[in-house]
Amino acid sequence: MTGCGRCRNRGTATMSEPVDRQQRQKKRVFTGFALLLIVATLALAVWWWCFWRGVETTDDAFIDGHLAQIASQISGQVAAIKVNDNQHVKQGELLVELNARDQQIALEKALAARSITEARVQQSRAELTALAASLEQGEANVQLADAEYQRDNKEYQRYRQSGMAVSHSELDAKAASAKTSAANLLAQRKNVSYSQAQLLKARAVLKEYQATLTQDQAEIDNARQQLSYTRITAPFDGYVAKRSAEAGNVIGAGSSLMYVIDDRIWVTANFKENQLAEMQPGQPVEIRVDAWPQKRFQARVDSIQRATGSVFSLLPSENATGNYVKIVQRLPVKIVFTDKDIASYPLSPGMSVVPFVNVRR
Repeated sequence: MTGCGRCRNRGTATMSEPVDRQQRQKKRVFTGFALLLIVATLALAVWWWCFWRGVETTDDAFIDGHLAQIASQISGQVAAIKVNDNQHVKQGELLVELNARDQQIALEKALAARSITEARVQQSRAELTALAASLEQGEANVQLADAEYQRDNKEYQRYRQSGMAVSHSELDAKAASAKTSAANLLAQRKNVSYSQAQLLKARAVLKEYQATLTQDQAEIDNARQQLSYTRITAPFDGYVAKRSAEAGNVIGAGSSLMYVIDDRIWVTANFKENQLAEMQPGQPVEIRVDAWPQKRFQARVDSIQRATGSVFSLLPSENATGNYVKIVQRLPVKIVFTDKDIASYPLSPGMSVVPFVNVRR
């Protein structure tokens, strides 16, 4: 009996050894998995702490830039188109040329009108000079006539009051001389008054011609301005897009001919309002452009718009009416590139980007 018990104990011990070995192996696997999970969690925490803590990002961002709509300021016929779609142009470069015949004729007509007015001004000034000289001569004649009148009148009074024997014929002759001198003096004074009136009239005519000359100059300036409108140039450096004008087309004032997209571009990122607590101008930004996912562009925060996008919508929200549901708003943030090789990449307004703003700096 004793021997059989030993055999049973030995058999039980032999069967329990594989079970213990499997349990120990499971414990080691579980322990390893737990350690691996802890290490991965710690690594993820360290990675987040080093790279993502204090970084704000959004996928509601795109490249922005100035778009100038090139339009004609006058009506006319397109004489020539100097550029093509997607062509790079410099500021002041000729884009479209209109038929300038009508404007050139108007300018020549205005120049001719000014020449006529200038001649009239010169003639008026000459007449004014002549009238001024005539007035001076008339004033001198008045002085001379007045001296003659004073002499003849004194002679007459002396003859009349003298006690000498004077014949009636001599006295009458002296009286006639005095009356003649008085009449001549009055005539000379009338001539002076007439000359003064003529001088005033000439001055008024000169002012009128000078005003007409100013008006003619304004007409010339306007004609030159209209002539300049026949040459449409680029407002800044950029690329031509959406060209719709063709040579020979008759266009009206305000007709759109093409667009010019400015070389200067930036990023407009619409961040949620709860992402802006620590964001401020000057913070570094890393830009990922969908068109070049392998490239990381360097940039910085330039400014933050002082109103949400909904404020500028066509139908702004009326929060004071009806039931109110709070919606997290977004504010546009302007981000400018700082990469020196930004010109090597054909970045265009409208491209999707993802900015990463480091708000810790």
